[in-house]
Amino acid sequence: MAIRKSKTPQSPTQRADQKRVDILKSAGKCFRKNGFHQTSMQEICTEVGLGPGAVYRYFTSKDAIIAAMAEDERRQARTMLSEFHDTDDLPLALSAITRAFALRYAAISDAGLMTEIYAEGLRNKRVGAVIKKAETEWVDGLADMLRTAQERGQIDAALDAQQAALLLTAMWDGIVIRQAYTQEMPEAMMGLFDDMLKRWLSTATVSTKRVKPAPAPKAVVTAPEFDFAPEQEPEAEKTLTQAETDLRQMSLI
Repeated sequence: MAIRKSKTPQSPTQRADQKRVDILKSAGKCFRKNGFHQTSMQEICTEVGLGPGAVYRYFTSKDAIIAAMAEDERRQARTMLSEFHDTDDLPLALSAITRAFALRYAAISDAGLMTEIYAEGLRNKRVGAVIKKAETEWVDGLADMLRTAQERGQIDAALDAQQAALLLTAMWDGIVIRQAYTQEMPEAMMGLFDDMLKRWLSTATVSTKRVKPAPAPKAVVTAPEFDFAPEQEPEAEKTLTQAETDLRQMSLI
């Protein structure tokens, strides 16, 4: 007689969390297919298999769903960042993060959806506020990771950690957008990116001292030199002599 394994019953909180995840997944599927503005809440309800009342219990509007997607994305990214915070090889850790992002958005639809969410944040104040908060936390966490590496002597201490974190984030976002068109990140490009990171982080010394420009060389004024041969006359004098000759021949002077 086969013994059927019973599943561990979920608590109300776990069930609620799972419902939330299911709604976000179904909404994402609809958004990938039709875009944000062409997708209705009813379509999301149909996709997830729940009534409007159940869906609205978790998300009051479509904007709330979009904001939750952006927040979840960056929360997962911060979790990944924390795993590398105490690394002994920062360039290697950043390389691993780069590849993790590339794998995460390997599907064109996933890369496109994330790009569309961030574009929506520029038009929608509610979504924009969530993205801005998530981005600030992400960049601050990455900058803190860079400062820790500086204290340990792993990377150039003169590097501006906050600006470097912003630049790294911009590069990763660019890779995600580019991946929507190329689908696969060429290994050669990933290797080049790794090499660039190592060179940049180890030799990124930026001087904060103002360098006084070297004085311009003094101009030396010299008299113009005329290299006339002894038998050669200046052009003006030759012209005058010819004119006098012509006038004399015409008996005008």
